[in-house]
Amino acid sequence: MPDVTVVTAGLEWERILRTPALLFIEILSPEDTMARIRQRVDDYLNFGTKHVWVIDPELRKAYVCSTTGFQEPANAILEIPGTPIRVVLGDLFAELDRN
Repeated sequence: MPDVTVVTAGLEWERILRTPALLFIEILSPEDTMARIRQRVDDYLNFGTKHVWVIDPELRKAYVCSTTGFQEPANAILEIPGTPIRVVLGDLFAELDRN
């Protein structure tokens, strides 16, 4: 599955990012390993990205990532305070079940 990158409004899209993205979303595939995902997450965080989410469609789980680890979001909602970015996991996974 493709990964998702969200850049801050007003920034021009760069094929190769030179400015940290607002948000990186990793959507796991069956071939992904925890070691590979952790390395990608570490790369995003070390680059300066403040928000990194990992979504596991198979297990119907999502994680908010930081340098201290992966945590499931409170109230099963992924969001970035101060922005309209908000994903209700129940709605997301229900949509996957419909397809």
